[in-house]
Amino acid sequence: MIRQFKSRAVQEDERKPMRKTSWRIVGALAGLIWLILQAGSAAPVPEMKPLGSVGQTPFVEGIDIPRTKPRSEPELEPEHQDRAGPQPKNSQARGSCVIPGALFEDREPFSGDRANSPAQDEDKGCGIAEPVGMIGVRQGSVEVVFPGPVLLSCDFSKVVADWLLLDVLPAADSLLGTQPVRVGSGPGYQCRRRNNQPDGKLSEHALGKAIDISGFEFQDGSRISIDEDWGRQGAKGRFLKRIHTAACERFTTVLGPEADPNHKSHFHLDIGCHGRDCTYIICQ
Repeated sequence: MIRQFKSRAVQEDERKPMRKTSWRIVGALAGLIWLILQAGSAAPVPEMKPLGSVGQTPFVEGIDIPRTKPRSEPELEPEHQDRAGPQPKNSQARGSCVIPGALFEDREPFSGDRANSPAQDEDKGCGIAEPVGMIGVRQGSVEVVFPGPVLLSCDFSKVVADWLLLDVLPAADSLLGTQPVRVGSGPGYQCRRRNNQPDGKLSEHALGKAIDISGFEFQDGSRISIDEDWGRQGAKGRFLKRIHTAACERFTTVLGPEADPNHKSHFHLDIGCHGRDCTYIICQ
């Protein structure tokens, strides 16, 4: 019995170094894991920056005077004159914007000033979250284009496309017996305040929600100028009256030659919010 007790004691003594080694390994692993966790928690985490607001200030009723008047005679820019014409991108657009029947180019979201569009430093609300360069519309074999891509918001472009396709084209066919091929217009987006004042509400142009239309050129070579043909007797005058009335059914603001002298030469169209519930319509 004494010999057996000593043998077990000897065996226990032999196991002690092994246990110490095991505990050292466990301790080293625990230390390594702690160092890894500390390093991960100390690494800088990029701060999430939300997309800046492109302006949600309601448009105040009144006159929105454009900085630059639209062209009175719609002409294609040289880059658009000698090409076959763009393809509709309503089902092939790279972005999420879909505009049935429209010809347009996808643009990157932006805020603030753009080239050739002076802006004040405080006009940080300017910009478009989902902009497009609207080229025109196409219906069957009829293609109607602007002088160049007009920078607008996706939502507003849909309203403009509907007006051209569903109102302007049928009116031209029934009253003039021809179809428009070009639309005279301003650039659309302009980072500025209403009436070009240094303070006050942002213009709807600063949000890509407004456009100025000055006239049309048709397949038969004839032209209609809002400046020259508004209020005249005959087919041209009736055509302008009809599309103006139709515009009041689609846009929230329609200002024409009878609104004030500043709009004698064009239609100002926008979808700004009027009234507390944005249901008030300005049609002049």
